[in-house]
Amino acid sequence: MCSIRSRLLALACIFLMLLGLVSCGGGSNNSGSGGGGKKQGGTLTILAASSLIDAFGEFGNTFEKQNEGVTVKQSFESSSTLLTQIQQGAPADVFASAAQEEMDEALKDGLVTGDPKVFVKNREIIMVPNANPAGIEEFPDVANPGVKLALAQDDVPAADYALQILEKADAQYGEDFEKKVLSNVVSREADVRASVNRVVVGDADATFGYKSDYTIDIRDRVKVIPIPPDLNIIATYPIAVLKDAEDPELAKKWVELVTSKEGQRVLKKWNFEPAA
Repeated sequence: MCSIRSRLLALACIFLMLLGLVSCGGGSNNSGSGGGGKKQGGTLTILAASSLIDAFGEFGNTFEKQNEGVTVKQSFESSSTLLTQIQQGAPADVFASAAQEEMDEALKDGLVTGDPKVFVKNREIIMVPNANPAGIEEFPDVANPGVKLALAQDDVPAADYALQILEKADAQYGEDFEKKVLSNVVSREADVRASVNRVVVGDADATFGYKSDYTIDIRDRVKVIPIPPDLNIIATYPIAVLKDAEDPELAKKWVELVTSKEGQRVLKKWNFEPAA
């Protein structure tokens, strides 16, 4: 009787094994031959500058399709905020910054592994509502009295670049140009996407944003005022695997996707410029 019961149990166990529901050998449920492979699945956590939200959202979908069972979790903030989170021990695998300064700080603190890679570039533009109530037609008009200007808060790369642009413009236009522009600031936002949204909803007459922030979903509500090339700042975006990454190999695969030809094609679609 016991022999028959044992055989029935063994057959049932084999059947369930074939269905992938249980492991009857006492070993781990890992992939690979001989049970020695790496566990499939898991979560890959990406900390990325807010200007990357569209492109990295597309990368996330691609990565999950290419890596069965993997969930990509992404957090988008200003690069300075993300750096602070990393310094405070926030669990994450990859850091993508909108400025070299924050990445250099992370590298100095020993928070990343290997050499960070500059994977894309960006440049600033001015955005105004389509109705353009302040009558801003060219760059110098942002200094006109009464213009309601939104900026990202201090230490956000987009705001830092804007200040550098205004410093250069001050030398060109004179008459306290930078001071006049900054006196028009009516709000300081958490990141560049938040400052752009102020213009989208009509709470501000203008903002400094990235070229990549001029996305398809807002193009019927805002228009672009270009910044003269000799005044503009080219932003470089570095990416790196974090030292405490839960799965460094999976994190490296993300970096490889972003820096690949296909990755560069996606970034170009979202108005970024090639790294080289």
